[in-house]
Amino acid sequence: MKIRTNFVTLFLAQLVWLAPLPAATAQPPSPQQSLQATDALRRGRDLLKRGRSDEALPLLEAALKLYLLSGSTRGQAAAHDALGDLYARQGQPSRALPHYREAYEHFAAAAQKAGAGAAAVDTVTRTNTGSRVAKFSDAGFNANLMLAKTGETQYRVGDVAASGATYARMNVRKPEGGAVSKVKRLGGFGGFGGIGIGGGGAKVDIASTAAGVAGSAYSIQQNFEFYRESILYATYSLGLGRVAYHGGNLEGARKNFQDALDVLGSNLPGIGKVGQIRRFRVAARTALGDVALRSNKPKEALNLFTDAAKGAREDKRPDLAWPALRGQGRARLALAAQERPGQKRVKLQEESVVSYREALQIIETLRQGTVRADESRTTFLATTKDVFDEASTALAELALSPGAAAAGGALEGQSLAYAAEAFRVVEQGRARSLLDMLSEMGGAPTEGVPAELLKRKIANLDRQHEIAQDLSGVSLTGEPPKDSVDKLEDELEKLSTEYDSIENDIRRANPRYGALTAAQPLTLAEVQQQVLDDGTILAEYSLGRESSYLWVVSKTGVSLIRLPGREEVEKRAAAFRDQIVPQSLRRSIVELAGGTRGIGGGGSDERGLGVGNAAVAPQAVAAYAAAAHALYQTVLAPAAPLVGSNRLLVVADGALNYVPFEALVTAPGGGADYSVLPYLVKTNEVIYAPSASVVAAVRQQSGAARAATAGMLVVADPVFDAADARAAKAQTSQAGAARNFSVDAAVADVSGASAPASGSFRLSRLAGTRTEAQEIGKLARAGGLAPEIWLDLDANEGNLRTRDLSKYSVVHVATHGLLNTERPQFTGVVLSLVGNANADGFLRTDEIFNLRLGARLVMLSACETGLGRERRGEGVIGLTRAFMYAGAPTVGVSLWSVGDKSTAELMSDFYRRLLTKQSPGPASAMRAAQQSMIAGKRYSAPFYWAPFVLVGDWNNK
Repeated sequence: MKIRTNFVTLFLAQLVWLAPLPAATAQPPSPQQSLQATDALRRGRDLLKRGRSDEALPLLEAALKLYLLSGSTRGQAAAHDALGDLYARQGQPSRALPHYREAYEHFAAAAQKAGAGAAAVDTVTRTNTGSRVAKFSDAGFNANLMLAKTGETQYRVGDVAASGATYARMNVRKPEGGAVSKVKRLGGFGGFGGIGIGGGGAKVDIASTAAGVAGSAYSIQQNFEFYRESILYATYSLGLGRVAYHGGNLEGARKNFQDALDVLGSNLPGIGKVGQIRRFRVAARTALGDVALRSNKPKEALNLFTDAAKGAREDKRPDLAWPALRGQGRARLALAAQERPGQKRVKLQEESVVSYREALQIIETLRQGTVRADESRTTFLATTKDVFDEASTALAELALSPGAAAAGGALEGQSLAYAAEAFRVVEQGRARSLLDMLSEMGGAPTEGVPAELLKRKIANLDRQHEIAQDLSGVSLTGEPPKDSVDKLEDELEKLSTEYDSIENDIRRANPRYGALTAAQPLTLAEVQQQVLDDGTILAEYSLGRESSYLWVVSKTGVSLIRLPGREEVEKRAAAFRDQIVPQSLRRSIVELAGGTRGIGGGGSDERGLGVGNAAVAPQAVAAYAAAAHALYQTVLAPAAPLVGSNRLLVVADGALNYVPFEALVTAPGGGADYSVLPYLVKTNEVIYAPSASVVAAVRQQSGAARAATAGMLVVADPVFDAADARAAKAQTSQAGAARNFSVDAAVADVSGASAPASGSFRLSRLAGTRTEAQEIGKLARAGGLAPEIWLDLDANEGNLRTRDLSKYSVVHVATHGLLNTERPQFTGVVLSLVGNANADGFLRTDEIFNLRLGARLVMLSACETGLGRERRGEGVIGLTRAFMYAGAPTVGVSLWSVGDKSTAELMSDFYRRLLTKQSPGPASAMRAAQQSMIAGKRYSAPFYWAPFVLVGDWNNK
């Protein structure tokens, strides 16, 4: 399992002590309930750290209920905090925020109560070893943490005004550097409840105090308290700075970033050299560079970025260097823009590329999966994706600079070299995006990883998280830490190095794992040699803010074409999609509990969406033709002379991932009905890929691993509702099983509903998929395959995950597939939600990676995405890539759910062509079936035939 944990988020997520607080009710707490609650909370948090949110959720909810029964205010706060972390991690901020607010209220009330006592801060207890240890009330500190986490969550979802207001509510005190730190005892709620040392407003010399009791538990406690105080203040300052920066208040941003730098740049006794303190220092310098750059002061920005990069190098922290190096690249590009065309401008552009290259090299060598990996989210204003996007843009512009080949012409010389490097950066970015997607979901594939290595890896990560908890002041026992911050940091560094070694061992033992986690993207020359054939043209897109770029690659030539920026492309893509399935004709894939039944219930002809008679009116055809041709003119027409009638291999980006290029209209005008429009599918075969490099990888994998098979598996018509008559066959203990919260969130995203409570709606049954499955079974038998058909309760996740799938040469899954464009953890295939003993019924992308397939083709019918909301997400790409990794070189997927009768007709025609001794291959068979449906007129509207796209290898017969 691979977990990428942001250390500061972990700090904010876990800095909650579980020492008992006064009960919220007059009823005395039950010791048994408290023990059970603490055990459930501990186990739930451990599972959450490992990315197993589904298993963590019931434990955390149980802990909250037990704490309520026992009357433990602190326990309730801790449970709410953990539930907030779970939902935040799962990309459900609307469900995370109420938990954070509840936790805050509990901590705030506890802090007020503790502040009223005489011994709020300086209570001294004796440990079992006889040493005297100061025990601090930390409720006010934790209350501030809840505000910080709330503000961070609000910022991530774009509610910047609310985020700023929340940060402003934090009552923090600036830590003072030098030899003396002024601390004071708190008389009530305010500041850090218990962070101070001593009492009565006395000044305490931290350095001399620490020296006087060196090695004692009390000095370690002081060290940790000051450490946490400093980090939380930095979080507060940087949080306010980011909010101001986002709102265009550059002076306010500068003041906050400078404040953080002034505090952390001073000589903080005992913690000044700690990794987290150093990271915040570099982040503050880098943020000040961003402010200067946005203030149109590129020279000042370049100096700040250079200082930040220097500090990161001196600290031997490459994870801190890449944002500063990215800043250098941006600053040099800004300086170049101020110069007239000529050598000086080109030199600055080339220097910017040097900075970007170094940043990318660091990103590619960063540890993945440890608590040190990719900590940019809560501190830096940039993400690693920004570096790939900006670097490829800088290189593409150099390739297209004056003196390069004419637009659309073949590149050569230095222009070709820059275009080739830009292409490689784009391919690297796609590979990195996949790894980031897996990390967001909490794990990487484990199938095929030797058990002993996996055990060592998990143990290493567990210990890293334990140290992170100690560094953050987390204590399940209420006892002070036993080791100093420096000692724990050293151990963390050793574990990180050991983790690298374990990962390398796993890659050597499992080449498939290595190909995924340490993939080296192909160069342009290698793509020409290993991927393309004489009849195939690659069209690879990269959408940028100002301009987008299209690489058009054949076996013998390379062209680079500048296109409009992302916003314009997305606008035309959305207009095109709106004409395929007009808003007025869209229907929900769900049935509201106790309300109107959605399309698909009771065996209706339509699955999730439907096109009525109005869609075939001449004006509808004309509107569609105009939108489809406008998008064609924007994204493909400039390459048309190079593409000709060849097969088109499309590597899309952003909203283009959800565009069926086959349905683009290549000429203006049109006719009275859909069948006569000049669709691209009439002149070109089209296939798609997550990246050009992936095609070569799956060919190598399938050629080396798959034996000849003669079986076919069809999975269809699962049971989604316990009220379904078919659910009666399930075991009593399983029939009413609670549905996994991921399914609810995924369906809400796709259907456009607000985040629902569990069970507030039901997925529509896809009764027509039963007929589809039976018809495909007949065709399989006619083609010499032995089909297996899993229907009803047999169409379940457990069967797919535990039974031998390697014997099937074709796998067809006809059920709701949910393609989440922004949250890949909610992309997957919905199987039976009833009758599951050890699964939740939602086969997510990360779980698909761990299947072991022998199929040459996996076809996913009835998939659905949130139409009109396609942005930069990885939904469809992540899902298809997962099946490819699992062993299928070609994956078919529908981009929206289509009518049962039309789908049955298209699929029957497709398989009739595919399952023959002279099979043309999936891509050719699909094209022929689509052309036949268009010519038949009844289902000639692109709504019916265009959603089915094939991803992967076209030479797969």
